Amino acid sequence: MTRIFRYLIASLCVMQITVLAQAKTMPGIFNGVDRTAMNAWVDSVFNTMSQREKVSQIMIVTLNPADQKEVKKQIDHFFGKYHAGGLLLSEGTTEEHVATINYAQSKSRVPLMITLDGEWGPSMRMAEAPKFPRNMIMGAITDERLIYEYGAETARECRATGIHVNFAPVVDVNDNPKNPVIGTRSFGEDPDRVASLSIAYSKGLEDNGVLSTAKHFPGHGSTSSDSHKTLPTVKKSMSELLTCELLPFRRFFDAGLSGVMVAHLSIPAIDQSGTPMSLSPSTHQLLEKMGSDGLVFTDALTMAGAQTKESTAVKALLAGDDVLLGLPSFEKQIDDVIEAVNDGVLEWSLIEEKCRKMLRFKYALGATEYKEISTQGIVERVNTPYAQSLIRRLVAASMTVVKNAHKAWPVMHLDKAKIAVVTMGSADGTNSTFQDRCADYASIDRYAYDGSGSVEQLQQKLHDGGYSMVIVAVHSKNAAYASALSQIASAVKNVKAVMFVNPYQAAQFASGLRHCGSMLMAYGDNEIAQDYAAQAVFGGIGVSGRLPVTIAGVAKAGEGVSYDAIRLGYTMPEEVGVDSKLLAQVDSIAAVGIKKKAFSALQVLVARHGKVICNRNYGYTDNSKTHHAVDDETIFDLASLTKATGTLAGLMKCYDEGKFELDDKISKFIKPLDGTDKGDLTIKELLFHETGMPASLGMYSIMFDKKTYNGPILRRRRRGNNTIRTYNGFGNRTARLRTDLVSKKTGEGFEHEAAKGMFVGKAAHDTIMQRIYDIKLYANKRFRYSCLNFSLLLEAEEEMTGKSHDEFVKKNVFAPLGAYRTGYRPTEWTDAENIVATENDPFLRRQQLKGYVHDEMAAMLGGVSGNAGLFGDANDLAKLMQMWLNRGVYGGQRFLKEETVDLFLTTKSENSRRGLGFDKPNVKNVAKSYCSASTPAEVVGHTGYTGTAFWVDPKNDMIYIFLSNRVYPTRNNKAFTKVAARSHIQEAIYQNIFE
Repeated sequence: MTRIFRYLIASLCVMQITVLAQAKTMPGIFNGVDRTAMNAWVDSVFNTMSQREKVSQIMIVTLNPADQKEVKKQIDHFFGKYHAGGLLLSEGTTEEHVATINYAQSKSRVPLMITLDGEWGPSMRMAEAPKFPRNMIMGAITDERLIYEYGAETARECRATGIHVNFAPVVDVNDNPKNPVIGTRSFGEDPDRVASLSIAYSKGLEDNGVLSTAKHFPGHGSTSSDSHKTLPTVKKSMSELLTCELLPFRRFFDAGLSGVMVAHLSIPAIDQSGTPMSLSPSTHQLLEKMGSDGLVFTDALTMAGAQTKESTAVKALLAGDDVLLGLPSFEKQIDDVIEAVNDGVLEWSLIEEKCRKMLRFKYALGATEYKEISTQGIVERVNTPYAQSLIRRLVAASMTVVKNAHKAWPVMHLDKAKIAVVTMGSADGTNSTFQDRCADYASIDRYAYDGSGSVEQLQQKLHDGGYSMVIVAVHSKNAAYASALSQIASAVKNVKAVMFVNPYQAAQFASGLRHCGSMLMAYGDNEIAQDYAAQAVFGGIGVSGRLPVTIAGVAKAGEGVSYDAIRLGYTMPEEVGVDSKLLAQVDSIAAVGIKKKAFSALQVLVARHGKVICNRNYGYTDNSKTHHAVDDETIFDLASLTKATGTLAGLMKCYDEGKFELDDKISKFIKPLDGTDKGDLTIKELLFHETGMPASLGMYSIMFDKKTYNGPILRRRRRGNNTIRTYNGFGNRTARLRTDLVSKKTGEGFEHEAAKGMFVGKAAHDTIMQRIYDIKLYANKRFRYSCLNFSLLLEAEEEMTGKSHDEFVKKNVFAPLGAYRTGYRPTEWTDAENIVATENDPFLRRQQLKGYVHDEMAAMLGGVSGNAGLFGDANDLAKLMQMWLNRGVYGGQRFLKEETVDLFLTTKSENSRRGLGFDKPNVKNVAKSYCSASTPAEVVGHTGYTGTAFWVDPKNDMIYIFLSNRVYPTRNNKAFTKVAARSHIQEAIYQNIFE
């Protein structure tokens, strides 16, 4: 084919896109640049350059920074001697990259253009940099602001390491599922979505000073071979190219973005000669017609798709490329270019213009202002908490519910759900991050299949389990799991699938997926993806992802179901305006507390804006460390937190249902109080602790049989029979418990364990309550904190509902919340090893307490009392508190009316700091407050005697929970007060809020 004929063919092709042509404009990277100063600098540098320097200025050298000694020799050669214009570094550490860039810049007379082939950020080349997801995962995201933010963060990391240009984004439309080289590097198969996301990302880069480079022009997405190994051919018509491959590039140029990389492809519709697009003049005629005036880079010219018998550099320059990347035989290519100029094959003016263009872009990118970058702390400066938070937000936003029959997700009505979670192909089995996070929301049965066991046995277990939902999480593309999923989904009811594979791999699971009513694409098998997949299933995050590509036999590109978050989510502090330094500070305070023996076990939870940002476990369930370490399944004795989480939760529900008014007299519900000095006490007064009631009862005088001992039951000092050391004196060693109230065996009238081998029942309950009914009141009703107030309130609640308190709050509060690790009498529903030890009671119960309520009165009342008795963990308590912050709604279910929550959370006594059942900060005297100095007045919460606390902050939309066992091994623990961990952590929270 003659040169003239090839030109005519190319011209005809270009004519087909004249409708797209527009006048060239200066790329956006030059916005705000002082053009006069730029041109003066370009002239000053250009005029000092030799002919060879001007040629080498448009060439970029690729080096490996791993061997610093060798790379310095190469830098001396390429930049000290030949004055190459730019540098591209291959894989290495962040420090190696920065050290190499520093050295190269120091050896170059003209500032270098430092480039990065970082399609998913610097981590593609720098091992320690933040590891952002690949583009196909980004292609599922519908919020383009997040993609912009991703581009901006990539730019920050680039500038921090001295990089000016990123060879990204991949703008290829991957409409060939079998594409061996693009695949997940593409945003997807929809040209419009690819265009929009590419532009959002690129603007993030360029608005923050880093050149974006759309690649691989004119489009590599439909190829079936790899241009690294051969010259692929795209056999599409021009009209097909215009509506698919070229569309994202056209919109990229229209947006004023600045760089483009041409690919080593043969596209007969553009150039019938078979010349690679990177070396074809037709490509650049096409670029001009599309309005591109950016910097045109070749793809690496060492790739097999670019091989030619002629000089690669000369061919690329004749084709119109501006910057030559990865040239073979660098020095020879310079010679070839100069020879071509001398022979009249190349115009010298072309070389000069490209050299000037390169210099202009260097100026615009700030290369002239380069300062040596310190390698000290560079990893931390690049890999910031904000970057990690952004990665989490991107992964969360990519979650795609492809189908959702009967609106099964997010899972509702947890109190009625029985859920199995099966992992397939996970190395962690039933300890996978996905299963662990699912367990934060609901009680689940865990199963794992590794491909070697019997599918039939697993299938039978799932069938016989009576599950309302079976969630199968697929972690591997292995064909064995495709077969297993198909077998289980076709035989077991209500199977749902979560896919931790990419969409192309998911296609081989089509047979099984067709039997799954709900399906979620998580796109990758890593801890973050597993975390957010579980959150998506249970509504910890909203879901808005859309499939970036078609899953053959399952769903088409663009499909997806959206829904809002309905429960607490889990994320990093930065996402909700808190500095991650908080976590290290919590760790430090906790470490001091354990070292000083202020407690042996600790849980700390902080949530803000509906997101848990700190959920930490410390220590062991006892000081001997013979029991297991504290973890997410560890249960604490909540002590007086029971008042504001158990008793108050029940009362709020009763109030919401109109069962009482705050000014109702307690005698309305507890008839024995009618006509007594307590008969006119109101529920409001009891909630405010303004009743004149004493703080507590003396349980020793009630529970010990007076016939078994002589002298006082308790003395301040050791004397006579008073030899048993207690927390407040010495108990009488001859004293024995009343056999009418306490039994060593269970049976009728002795149904509940107060401690191991110690059973109580109705007689003990009635005796204690009668003592409360009869106890003498103080003369005034000023605030006086009393456990007895809440014992009466629980009695009133049970009268209102006709049900036992523990059953009422479980059914109406804790079970629907998914707070399945919270309840009374924990030895009846969890293993003892999951429960933190409290005091070694040497006198009343004479044993180490573990799983039995520490408070003596609550214990003798059978473990359920208005003042204490509730056990639970921080994660469960947070669900209750988030429901309050949500003004009565949680998990898609309304628990309380808004006005009920507002009443209880905002009402404050006129006589004290107390709220309506809650404690509050003492803002008038911070020294006497249980809260830290920065805690606002709007906060409500409570503290517990065993070393617990919670605080709900409506002003900052925040929850803080602190659970410890400060009474282990004894309540005489001065270290707890000295360490003051509760208030120190609370203050650290407020000091780390930045928005």
